[in-house]
Amino acid sequence: MNDMFAIVPASALILLVALRKIAIPIKFNEEIFGEIHPDEVHNSATMRMLMGAGFGSVGLMGLILGFSLEAGPQTEALLYAMAAAFALILGTLLFAKQRGYLHEMPTAPMVIFPGLIALCLAGALI
Repeated sequence: MNDMFAIVPASALILLVALRKIAIPIKFNEEIFGEIHPDEVHNSATMRMLMGAGFGSVGLMGLILGFSLEAGPQTEALLYAMAAAFALILGTLLFAKQRGYLHEMPTAPMVIFPGLIALCLAGALI
């Protein structure tokens, strides 16, 4: 399997999610949590934008390095690193639920992140 078939979609998808978090953080938060107390709207929007920047960093690194590196051990290592980054994000979400910070799990990340992890691992292993 060509590593780019895994690197580009995984990087592009997470970058699109990041841009949405940065562009419309208040709406993004309201879709997840419902109405937010007026005193916390701007604080939560700032945090959502910072999370978007973190996601975007992973996506940009994947795209830039994916197109810059020669196919082989370097792109395989990039796929393992991306899978680890996505696993950390998913693990943090699950830990937040376990600690009682989330009342219900958002469906989208519970589908997107395992899919991205599987895509990156498949690209690295096949």
